[in-house]
Amino acid sequence: MAVAAPFNFKQWIDKHRHLLKPPVGNVQVWEDAEFIVMVVGGPNSRKDYHYNEGEEFFFQLEGDVTVKIIDDGKPRDIHIKEGDIFLLPPRVPHSPQRGPNTVGLVIERKRETKELDGFQWYCENCGEKLYEEFEYVTDIVKQLPPIFDRFYNNAEHCTCKKCGTHMEKPVKRVD
Repeated sequence: MAVAAPFNFKQWIDKHRHLLKPPVGNVQVWEDAEFIVMVVGGPNSRKDYHYNEGEEFFFQLEGDVTVKIIDDGKPRDIHIKEGDIFLLPPRVPHSPQRGPNTVGLVIERKRETKELDGFQWYCENCGEKLYEEFEYVTDIVKQLPPIFDRFYNNAEHCTCKKCGTHMEKPVKRVD
């Protein structure tokens, strides 16, 4: 196998910047690698939390990001400023909240075939878990919309059994 040459990462980001906006918002740097190396742009609007069996590395390149997490059953915000790095431990539900004109590098390891990614929603009022699904993900563009539809199109899934708060679907941002 030939070893790829180094390249200027800032130039690579500038070339792909048009893809770092809604609706997709991220671009994978290498396709056939042991790590999933992504550049992620904002804005985004999401209420789901991602659950991953492995660690996730965040390097915030442009602007700041808030990563909402569930820490020992309680919601908490992690603020990552431009230039900061952060290593999210495995099995911590998290929901990156990216503002306009933000760019970050996110690195995850590829999943083994037995590893499932989780998608979870928590009550915005009391923090109770509303719904979750786990799936072996190979194509986020094709596989995630049906999971999100199953949640948002079912009033029972969106309504907290503890406090009765109903979660609305997030408004898509196009900043």
